[in-house]
Amino acid sequence: MVNWTTVAIGFVVTIVLEIVGLLFKSVDMAVATFISIFAPIIGGLIAAYWAGGTFKDGAINGGLAGGLGSLLAAIISTPGNFILLVENSIISFVISGIAGSIGGLIGVLAKSNRQDNEKNMKE
Repeated sequence: MVNWTTVAIGFVVTIVLEIVGLLFKSVDMAVATFISIFAPIIGGLIAAYWAGGTFKDGAINGGLAGGLGSLLAAIISTPGNFILLVENSIISFVISGIAGSIGGLIGVLAKSNRQDNEKNMKE
């Protein structure tokens, strides 16, 4: 089930990291690329960690957060004609949605491990 509050938080985190990556573009392209690759993963991880639930829920929440955040960042940062904008935005949405889903799976796994550790500490 989609938790839109956590998707919105992951969306904002992804947007902020993507914009920071764009700011580094003039300084060092390698750093900008690194930040842009990990932005949807981190946004998806945060969204899924806060939402909790199953692995399916984590993948959906993380994918939406990472994909939508990178979609908006691609729309903001792509100069040129409309066809180039649409093409870049769709590719960014798909790739970042997959990366966000991976981050979401990691977030759910981290939350479940933490809950298991807390149960073991109480026993």
